[in-house]
Amino acid sequence: MSGAPSSSKFVRLAAVAAGLVAIMLVCPGCSENDAAQRRDADARPAVEPVSGGTFRLVTEAPASLDPILSQSVYEGLPVNQLFDGLVELDPSLHVMPALADTWTISPDGRTHRFHLRDGVTFHDGSVLTAGDVVFTFKRLLSPGNAANSLAGPYAMTVSGAEEFSSGKAVDLSGVRALDDRTVEIELLYPSIYFLEVLSMDGLRIVPEKVIREIGEEAFGREPVGTGPFQMGRWLDDSLELTANPDYFRGAPFLDGIRIGFLPLSENVDYGLGQFLKGELDMVEPGTSKISGLKGCPGVSVRNYQELGLSFLGLGTGNPPLNELEVRQAIAHAVNRDALVAASPEFRRPSIGLVPPGMNAYSPDPKALPYDPDLSRRLLQEAGYGPANPLPPISLLNTARSAAALGTLASVRKDLAQVGIRLDVRQVSWSELGEAITAGKAPMFLLAWVADLPDPDVFLRGLFESGGASNYFAFEDDEVGRLLELGVRERNPMKRSQLYRSLERRILSQAPVVPLYHTTGVLSHRQEVHGLDPGPLGISTLPLEKVWILEEEGGS
Repeated sequence: MSGAPSSSKFVRLAAVAAGLVAIMLVCPGCSENDAAQRRDADARPAVEPVSGGTFRLVTEAPASLDPILSQSVYEGLPVNQLFDGLVELDPSLHVMPALADTWTISPDGRTHRFHLRDGVTFHDGSVLTAGDVVFTFKRLLSPGNAANSLAGPYAMTVSGAEEFSSGKAVDLSGVRALDDRTVEIELLYPSIYFLEVLSMDGLRIVPEKVIREIGEEAFGREPVGTGPFQMGRWLDDSLELTANPDYFRGAPFLDGIRIGFLPLSENVDYGLGQFLKGELDMVEPGTSKISGLKGCPGVSVRNYQELGLSFLGLGTGNPPLNELEVRQAIAHAVNRDALVAASPEFRRPSIGLVPPGMNAYSPDPKALPYDPDLSRRLLQEAGYGPANPLPPISLLNTARSAAALGTLASVRKDLAQVGIRLDVRQVSWSELGEAITAGKAPMFLLAWVADLPDPDVFLRGLFESGGASNYFAFEDDEVGRLLELGVRERNPMKRSQLYRSLERRILSQAPVVPLYHTTGVLSHRQEVHGLDPGPLGISTLPLEKVWILEEEGGS
């Protein structure tokens, strides 16, 4: 597994910050009367869903629509409409049947047997078989793919995965088709969250025949899945998906989805302008003008709890951040309460790494507390003080919004008060990703949203030694030991205790300073119904449940 992230994987982190871009536009003609009309509209009786219409939104262009290459929300949103997994997560993060209608688990927890639904077809009309499931696993775990997919590390619990992905074995022994409708998956050891792993983008089931015919690269541009929407057109400025009339759960209400493309630095401002003109159905607005949007007629604004964390990253291979006392001094210098107080509606205090709502979350504080005096003493212990000041530390910054720049200013002020100076460099997302990959990013502000509702995603994903998402060059034998114990433990109470110990160990070593947990926000036209964002973010929006009821004379 690569020790640093690719730039595309890094975009997944950027997606959270995209919602913090300042809105320079305001809703024209809003008034208290308009707000009252909007509240009246919200109170109208529910009506039956209707079919028709195209759901319009704008994001950054995806790099590929191949599920195993889904590294960001920009790929995840269309991938979730085009493909299905064996199982899925509902908005409450419970495992539900998808392509598999039933399954059994052996008493020792190692063998999972899945029965596929009858009559499910891919978009090309071919019938889903157990062979396609086996092919999907082999493709994900083939040499080169496992390390480059977000799902790869979590699928390595399958028996024979290590040998197969390293090229030492020609077959994947742990995944077998017992017949056309039955698949058996054997694990190296029991996993308490393997079913959740099966919901990840990288394990969406793909058709073996199509990929062998058109090739891997072409499949990323011409995807064929079983999902509620199928590929329409991929244009220079947009992606168009059309309803799948043969979807196994029934055709979606919408005729299609149109995703417009714009660079990340522009899409929120531009998108809001288009949204207020009625040219988009949904937008992720920035936080600075939410109160104004809430007074706009015909507009709904929704907050939702995300499994996300914003943090200050410290590159432990970069002097002086290779010194534990310096990292701990930084952690003790940052006033997290002040950051939350600056935007309390959209931020929650981070007492640790695991966000509220996730398995194994506990409310007891684990992060190093705000203590400027202790911070100064730690710097003195490291040999820094008035006679030998700490040299300025480079912080690579991508923030351009009022909210994100406010976070940066607050952190900078806190650090300056204990004698830590920052050399802030403005960079692009791609430049930041390249710097992290090269180990040349001493400090950086990022956010992380979970792919799974399990603490292993947060803790193994970011802090496993040599892991693809370990952006800090962080290595710690005790962390590695606790990670292995946590992933194998099946008793929920013991597992929670292990992860609390793991959080404390990681935070005591201070490769990151947790700042706050994020709250998602989106705005949509009131004609749009059935939009139900979940804690994994907009990439998992079930758009097959969305329908649009236009008023007479509406757009």
